[in-house]
Parts: sequence; C-alpha cells; structure tokens
Amino acid sequence: MNYAHFPFLLLGWLLLKPFVAVASVSDSLFAHYFNHAQTFADAYPREKVHLHFDHTSYYVGDTIWFKAYAVTAENNQLTTISTPLYVELIDQMGYAAHKQIVRLENGEGYGQIPLTEYILSGYYEVRAYTKWMLAFDETQYFSRAFPIYRWLDNNHEKERSIATYNWDPSTRLRPKERKKKLSLRFFPEGGQLVEGIPSVIAFKAESKDESDIRLSGEISQNGETISFETLHEGMGSFLYTPTIKPAPAKVRWEGKEYTFQLPEVQPAGYVLYVQKRGNQYEIRVMRNAQTNRQDTVAVFFSHQGRPITYHTVKWDNEHIERFILPAEIFPAGIIQVSLINQQGATLCERFCYAMPKENALRLEVHSDTFLHAPYDSISCRISLKDSHGKPIQGKISVAIRSQQISDYLEYDNTLFTDLLLTSDLKGYIHQPGYYFADSTALRLKELDVLMLVHGWRKYDMSTVLGVREFTPRYQPEEKLTLYGQVRSIILKKAQAGLNISILTRTDSMFAAGSTISDSLGYFTIPVYPFEEDMEAAFQTQKPGKPRNRMCHVQLFRNFQPGLRAFAPEELNPTWKKANELVWLANLKDSIYQDSVFGPDNHWIDEVTIQAKAIQREVNTVRFEQSIIAFYDVEQLLDEARDKGKDYITISQFLKETNPTIANKYSGFKSIVNGKVDVTWEDESINAIKYILFCKGTGAYDKLANKNQDMGYTSMLDNYKYNDREWTDPSDKSHTGVVCYIITKDGWNPHLRYDYTRGIRYTTIKGYTRPLDFYSPEYLPNKPLPSKDARRTLYWNPKLETNEDGEAIIHCYNTHNFTFLTISAEAIYKGQPASLNLYTLGLKK
Repeated sequence: MNYAHFPFLLLGWLLLKPFVAVASVSDSLFAHYFNHAQTFADAYPREKVHLHFDHTSYYVGDTIWFKAYAVTAENNQLTTISTPLYVELIDQMGYAAHKQIVRLENGEGYGQIPLTEYILSGYYEVRAYTKWMLAFDETQYFSRAFPIYRWLDNNHEKERSIATYNWDPSTRLRPKERKKKLSLRFFPEGGQLVEGIPSVIAFKAESKDESDIRLSGEISQNGETISFETLHEGMGSFLYTPTIKPAPAKVRWEGKEYTFQLPEVQPAGYVLYVQKRGNQYEIRVMRNAQTNRQDTVAVFFSHQGRPITYHTVKWDNEHIERFILPAEIFPAGIIQVSLINQQGATLCERFCYAMPKENALRLEVHSDTFLHAPYDSISCRISLKDSHGKPIQGKISVAIRSQQISDYLEYDNTLFTDLLLTSDLKGYIHQPGYYFADSTALRLKELDVLMLVHGWRKYDMSTVLGVREFTPRYQPEEKLTLYGQVRSIILKKAQAGLNISILTRTDSMFAAGSTISDSLGYFTIPVYPFEEDMEAAFQTQKPGKPRNRMCHVQLFRNFQPGLRAFAPEELNPTWKKANELVWLANLKDSIYQDSVFGPDNHWIDEVTIQAKAIQREVNTVRFEQSIIAFYDVEQLLDEARDKGKDYITISQFLKETNPTIANKYSGFKSIVNGKVDVTWEDESINAIKYILFCKGTGAYDKLANKNQDMGYTSMLDNYKYNDREWTDPSDKSHTGVVCYIITKDGWNPHLRYDYTRGIRYTTIKGYTRPLDFYSPEYLPNKPLPSKDARRTLYWNPKLETNEDGEAIIHCYNTHNFTFLTISAEAIYKGQPASLNLYTLGLKK
C-alpha cells in the first residue's frame, strides 16, 4: 500500500461519512453498527455539568457561591435538555449536609451554599448532576472536594485549622482506599498483553503517605533489560514484548527494592496502538500467529458517544494493519478508540486526546494597579473575544479574592479542564491545568500517559451499536415532578386506584391537588415551580370510603450517585505560596498602620477580645474532637420513608440507622433544663432535627459552658441526653457519652409529634433562590470599619460584556494591603474559556 497518498484519500471518504458500504458482509455489518451508533447518539444525548466557585477553600460560617454550566457532552453547547440541577454538599462521612435544586435557564444556573454553625470542619465534596446524567449504566456527575476550616471568630488570618474527630467506625459511609506502603499498577495500551506482540504499558505508582511518587525500575527478560521511570504524578510508560509468563518488575524507592508482577499475558488476541505524529494519528492493530484468522474486526473512533469514523481491518500484512488518520477530523477533547469484532464485542480500547485549537475563545483582564491599599477602590476591565479578536457580547462568571488570605493551586480545575478532560476520565486528576500549560513533546507524552492510566469505558459499545438493548433509568426532567408509589404497610403490596391528595404550604402560599394511583400503585404529580422548601401532606383514601387508608406513600427522589473515595491530594492540598508578594503586602500594612495609629497602638477590637477568644477556641476544639456521630434526622427519616420504612421513636430510629451506636450507647435518659424528665423511648422521632453523640471532657465542657457564644451553642437549647455511665453532670472524672438532641424549629414540649392515620408528612424541595453577593462600598470622607475580614471581594455569576466585548468591575478592598486573585469563566458557542490570574497589574 502506498501510504503517501492515503491521508488524502481517507479524508475524502470521511466527507461522505458514514463510509460507503463495500460488498463484503463484514463491511455491511460494521456500516450497520456505525449507523446505529449515530442514531443512538441522536436519541440519547449526554449532559455534563461544571460549577464555578468563588473560592478554593472555606471556613465554617462562610457561604459557597457558585455558577452552574450545564452542556451537552458532544459539543459543549449549553443544554436545554434538563431544567432541575441537583447540588449537594457531602460531608467527610458521606452524609448530605446540604441539598438544593438549581433552576437551569438555557443551561446556566446560580446558587449559594451557606456553611452554618451545624457544619463541622473537614473535607467536603460538592457534587452536581441532572437526573438525566444518572440515567445511563455508567453515571457521570460533577464532583469537587473543598477543605472547610474551623470557624475562628471571623479571624481568617490565623492558621488554617480542621478538627480531628473521633468518629465511631460504624458511622463511616464514604469508601476509603486501602493502600500499601507502595503500590504499582500497570495499564497495557488497549487493555491487554498478548504473547509476542510489543505493547506500550503505562503505570502508576502510589503510596500510603505520598501522592506524587518518583521512582525508577527495570524488567529483565531473556537477557534484555527494560528500564522505566515516572514522568509526572507517579505515572509513566515503557515498551515491552511479553512472553507467556511475564517477567517481574523491580523498582527502587526510598532506598528499598520492591517487586511487582505485570498483568497476565493472553496466548492469542489483539493489541491496539495509537500514536499522534504531527497532524496525523498512526493506528496499528496487531495479532499473533495463534489468533483466529476468521474473525473480522474494525476500529471505531468516537467522541462523547457519537462515532466519527471507522476502519475495517483488511490484514494486508498477516500480523499487522497500519493506517493513518488526519488530526483535523477529530473534535477537541477525548477520543475513544475501540476495536470491535463482528459480534459487536469490544476487544481492545484506549483513549487518546485531540488538542483544542489555540485561543479559540479569549478572556483577558486589564488593571492599572498592582498592589491595593486598605479599603481601596478596585477597578479592572475584563474582555471576551473570539479567536480572531472579534468582541463577544456574552456572560462571564467572575470571582475576585484577596490573594494573601486565599488558597489556590497553580493548575487548578476550570471550566475548560472539566469539559474537555477530567469529566471523561476515571478517578481524581490532580491539577489538570498542568497538561495544557504548554505543547512540548514531554507535556504531550504525559497527557497521553494520563489517557492510558485514567481512561475508561464511558459508553458501552454493545449498547451503542445495537447489540444489547438499552432502557434509560430515568427520563430528562424539564420541570419539577413528584413520582411515587403507594404500598400497604405490612405486605408491601401495591395499592391501585387510591385517591392521593396533596396539600402543600409555604410561608406565603397554600396549594392542593390530587391524583389516582395506577394498577401498580404508581402516581405522578407535576409541581408548579416554586422556590425554597415546602411542607407537604399526602393523604390516601379508597374511593367511597370515609377513612384514610393506612399505607406507605413512597417518593422516588433518592437517585443520588454513589459515594467515591477521596484522593490523597484532596485531603492534603498543597497550596501555592507567593512569599515575596505576601512579604511586600505585610510590609505595606505595617507602614500603613503606623502612619495612622503610631507604632505602639493596635486595633481596638483586637485588644478587647484577645484573651477570651483563646479560651473559647480551646473549648470549641475539645468539643469538636469529642464528636463520635452526627445524624441529620429529618433527612434520614424522609429517605427511609421514601423506601417504605418508618420509625416512631428515637430508639427505633437509631437501631435501624446504626445498630452499633444503639447497642454501644443504650439506656439514655432525657434531661430538660438539667432535670430528668421522661425516658428515651417515649420520645417521637418526628420532633427531632439533629442527633449528635459526644464522648470525653470536651462534651462536659460544652455542657458546663452552654451559655458561651460558640459555634454549637444552639444545639444545647432544646434537649440533652446522657447515658447511665455519666449520671452526674458535675462529675468531671467520667467521660461517658452525651447525646445532644436538636429539635425542630418551633418545637413545643407539650405537643405530640405522632403521625396521623394515613397521612404522610414530608418536605418538598423547590428551586434555590439565588441571592445577590454583597460587597460593601467605602466612600471618601466616610467612617471606615476597624476590620473587614472578607476573602471574596467580588462575585458575579452573570457579568455581561457590552458590544465591545468588555465589562468594567468595581469593588472595594478589605483592611489589608493586598494583591488580587481573579478567576473568570465563560462559554460561547460550545467554546469554554477560563482565566486564573494571581497578580493583577499586567494584561493577561
């Protein structure tokens, strides 16, 4: 075959895709697969979500501000498929500390997550998804981990602090990766090793205590030695020709030698090889002599589930097929390369990356000021242009932060990296912006190794090709809708033909409606768009019967993705330092304060609260460290009732939710205002909002100092329980368990909170009402506060550029000299753009 003219001939074929079928049966079959995959992509377009945040870390008491971008995965166009977007704050244990629904309008939405005093410090996950994103076999959703530091009297200049909790092991829901001191995993290109065929093998080294492992090693086989070493983030690759029994890999790390086994070698099969060379991709399909010659295969190229082209392997050479594809036929992002046989089975698969065009969308910031004085007026200009410099009138989300008191990573996650890289890879990708910092040969090789290590089967080809039937788990949501089922209490039988009436109430409105369950007990109730939460009561009756029907009203709203394990890098973030800039800003601060107050004076509020703050901080730390379990009762109770379970008492609730806790710490008695009142079992679970278990002297200190103004004071206002091991609250020598019970708002000890026959009470979530970000205005000749502890100076999720593609930003600095950190993101006609700038003063 003459390869010199092959790319041009192939490009002509691609312009007429799908390929014109040739006479062979195999080509006709693969053409059928290709056409079915096109139809599947049209019928089931996928969605992606990205959240842009105002900050990279938070403190208890802060608010997380975010903008949501929801796009179709294939072309990154803002989606119109879904309207409700579900956003959750998941704590370190795996419980949802906060849930909300954001209303998408043409793929964009806005919201905020308040970090109230009930939030414990720790590492939290913010995740976002539409219901349609969870409808497929392999779910996809947005996930980002944040450290939430302890609240320290609004003084964020103190060292970051996260309490160390003594959680009871039975409370842990989030999976945790168990790693050895050193582990080494191997990833053959295409997914398998075949005897006698040269293969590229990627590897990843990980440690129990470290994230970025650097090591070297070698493989000795038949008198030949193959050396290898890590390139980036513990990853690397090497070329290896396996025998039926692979040789061991020996590595050296921290002065010791370790031995690992390579993957099992197949006696027969195929190996897939993809390599980008300039503006072309070279593809090889190889087989050994033992492989069945009757099996015809084809290489399919797909992007986000849509096939781009395919090539039927002709085996001009008996053992290898080599062909070339021009790079310009591939859209920017991850390309899935799959080797398919006539039965539609995937034999080999790997991901490769098609780099986006440079400067497809440009974000720029202009500022004349490099260092900002206290309470200074800040002004900068931001512009949005296309690749030709033409101005774009559109929306930009922008966050401006004080650099000295902000945390940031050099190559952090952005809209660009999320949509074009990390959303299609498996596992946590650390600082994904690193792979786009330049286009050197080394950087491109590191990116390709990333594809081999973290690439995974996002779309099941057998389903896409029509070999296996597909039924989505859910349908796209264009509006809020309640889906449910009515079942009998004891036998759990579906209740057909029941009248189901619903009464809802908010602070400003009442609404009512009704429906009838179908033959399987299912019902559907459209919900008028509303904001915030709404109390609801479901009543069921048999037609013609005066009394309510005793049955379970289940709601199908628990469709969250499964919990993932945190990566070591997420739990140990390495923030970038700007020591020279911080030193200069601190020097300016010192000079400024001396010029205003003199060298021997201080801010008044710092002097008046200093001594009390230290003791209060110590007490709060001891209390936090005493926490062994925490339960959001309202949330867990609703989830259980949605599944057809029900609880009456606190004891029953705990035994079902966590029998270990109930057995360990049984025999509680309630204490109201310091006096023993009624027994534990007499209390209705419907009156409870939170349950918090604490053990140790920190729990005693909190009980004894309940009137102090600390983070958890409101937890002590209603109910307290303590177990029989500590019957005398005045005895400090005991360290038994104290159970803090937080009742619902407006709780009255003289009322009963039992449910009425045949009525299901619950809370229905509406859309979250977006709030306006507040930034103070400091005018000349006006009194200034002694302190302004803001870390986010400006947040606007919908800043609009004018006809010149520009927008002017105005805000005010805090009480310190500071440099600025600016983060801006935008998407226009499927092109994402992101900007992270850490020192203003120059055009960037």
